[in-house]
Amino acid sequence: MRRGFLSMWKVEFARFFLPAILSGASFGIFLHGYRLIDFFPIDSKSLLFSTLLAGLIGMIGYILLFHWVEKAIIDLSCLQKAGLAGISLLMGAFLFFTATTQWQKNARYFSLFLPKHTLEISIPARAGADAVSISWVTTSLGDVSYTAIDYEGWSLEKDRLVLTNPSNNHLRWVGKTGEKVQIVFETPMQDGNAVISWDGQGETLQFPRKKNTYEHTFEIPFYASQGWILLLGILNCALLSLPLCILGWQMRVEMLQSIQRSFSLTPRQVAQYEWAIIFALMILAFALRLPGLGNLFPSVEEYSHINAAKQITQGASIHDVYQRSMWLVTLPVSFMFRVFGYELSAARLLGVVFNVLAVIPLYLVARRINRPIAVLSVVLFATSPWVIAISRVVREYAYHPFYFFWIVYGMILLLDEIPRGFRIDRDWKIILQPKRFLLLLGLALPPLYALLADPLSTFKLILIAYAVLGLFLLLKVDFRHRKNLPVILLMAGAALVSAYFWHERFSMHLTVNLAPLDYFFLNSAQQWYFDRASIIPLVGLFGAMIFAFLTWRTNLVPAFLLILYAGFLGFFVFSSNRFFAPRHVSTTQLWYIILMAVGGYLIWVFLQTLPLLKNHRNRALVLIILIGLSFNFRYSLLPMTSRDPSMPITQEYHDDLSHLHAFMLSNADEQDVLISSRIYGRYVEWMDEPVFQAMYDFQVQTTEADILSIVDQYESGWIIIDNVRIERAVFSPEKAFQENDRIEYVGLFDGEHVWRWRAR
Repeated sequence: MRRGFLSMWKVEFARFFLPAILSGASFGIFLHGYRLIDFFPIDSKSLLFSTLLAGLIGMIGYILLFHWVEKAIIDLSCLQKAGLAGISLLMGAFLFFTATTQWQKNARYFSLFLPKHTLEISIPARAGADAVSISWVTTSLGDVSYTAIDYEGWSLEKDRLVLTNPSNNHLRWVGKTGEKVQIVFETPMQDGNAVISWDGQGETLQFPRKKNTYEHTFEIPFYASQGWILLLGILNCALLSLPLCILGWQMRVEMLQSIQRSFSLTPRQVAQYEWAIIFALMILAFALRLPGLGNLFPSVEEYSHINAAKQITQGASIHDVYQRSMWLVTLPVSFMFRVFGYELSAARLLGVVFNVLAVIPLYLVARRINRPIAVLSVVLFATSPWVIAISRVVREYAYHPFYFFWIVYGMILLLDEIPRGFRIDRDWKIILQPKRFLLLLGLALPPLYALLADPLSTFKLILIAYAVLGLFLLLKVDFRHRKNLPVILLMAGAALVSAYFWHERFSMHLTVNLAPLDYFFLNSAQQWYFDRASIIPLVGLFGAMIFAFLTWRTNLVPAFLLILYAGFLGFFVFSSNRFFAPRHVSTTQLWYIILMAVGGYLIWVFLQTLPLLKNHRNRALVLIILIGLSFNFRYSLLPMTSRDPSMPITQEYHDDLSHLHAFMLSNADEQDVLISSRIYGRYVEWMDEPVFQAMYDFQVQTTEADILSIVDQYESGWIIIDNVRIERAVFSPEKAFQENDRIEYVGLFDGEHVWRWRAR
């Protein structure tokens, strides 16, 4: 009896407790290195206690989880179990890297196992050595407090250690460093040295400059390294994703039936009541975009379009003004000026109108998946803080959704017209039928416009969609049929030529820039779920990816949109090596919106299969909770309510020039000359006041001689330069103008430095 009990206990221990103990320990170690070291001092008792507590909680949770999992998968085959494990691992990795941010930081260690190192510093005696100081000591784990350092011949003065005894000095510190250590030395002379020893291994640091930064790196054992912490994070996220995957498997029949019913009930023709829904959602979109169009001053690039449009209405040739997005933005804005006068709100209104009209093609695109997803896509588009903010700026990005959705809708129609297993000898006549030929002709116009009519515009990003279209057309071709070989070679050749042309024409070079990922994952300030539970929409996004993969043979639209999203996002990740801003990647948001709608719909279908939610009241309650947890309503209102010059959603700066302009109106004279960086100069051009005898641009490459030659040429004038260009200028304006007796510094007005000069 006793032996039987012990055997059963050993089996239970091996089945549940041992895996739960190991998993709980992995959870504690992961949490220690991923979050707890940000809150508690290294080697502190509170950090150790928190780690043990996290491990204990994890162990208890995993015991319950493993018991439930065993019962849930007992009837599954080994292949099904392996499939669930694989999907859980993929989902765990996806959620780990998209729903958390700490993996981007370098100092992720299991600090209890980090080795300690001993630092010793001495300064050899020499003339002037007593002025040497240490202003900063930092490690990968944080700054080192001077109170933790033992020193002799040094004294602590404010925020630095200053050498007081060159003939007898020594500094010693023992502690955990992580991967890197930095020490900043300051000395009044550009000579001398310091003897630095780590764990008894000495080296000499020369002082070639007055401020010298010393760096030292250490190898980290794998069991304490960031790689180990990340692996444990993925493992724990995968284990926590397992129940969701199992529930999805258990409810798969009901989910598929619900999805199939939804697809089967979506006729090709749009019903009248759907147009009523579209119109209502357009009103919602308009209401979130229209109010307060003039709240913010124009951003720098807005001036380019509004001033060019103004010049055209005054008779200037379209060839003599700013050329970028001439047909897409500038000419339509000039029409608005003719109708409503030179009002900033009129220029911005046109972008809002086009942005709202994009609801129609968006609905038609998403409706090719099903009607609920189409409605949800439009709701997300109408309420997207990012799209709303972009629509209220006089830039081409406000117009892109209208054109891009129509183009992609045409691509989807074309893919529907081309049969699977296409054979050139049998199906070539299909292409020449009037309907399909007109569709092909219409799809040929956007690339011609992007490459020939407006090559400076980012409208050429639509060419990425054409590459995706080519891929899906190629998948329609029967590869086994010999006569299709010329078609396949022709398409492959066209793709290579296009890639080469793109590279040569636009100087694109392969690089890696992870900044675009921040706008779609983590806690993105551009999305509806900013400062909310981003895990919910990201689970939906993962579900949309799986859904697109599983249904591409029956409905290729989800897969087409997924590859569009991946293509646009991948383009920016691997080709952007310059300054990056939300406007650059805003077109990627268009496909992301539909994928998020697919994910939201799948989450709702899954929840409806749960017994608890068979009740309509419970469904409504859960829906309200989900929306509240994952939707930041305040952020959707921010674009039309904010008066902050630094718009957090677009990350554009709308310089408030009201104080400067009022000052200039009171003090400037028609005989004066204006030298200004492009912000105020463009504003004067827009306002038509004050009137100056002449106006000159200040660029970052403008030299001191360029400025002084203008000053010598005219009796009086003004120099106005913003902070950004002062920092980037090839000379120091403050120093240069101070040395000139004609130029007088007036003051700083909202980031704009003002000087003036008068006759001698």
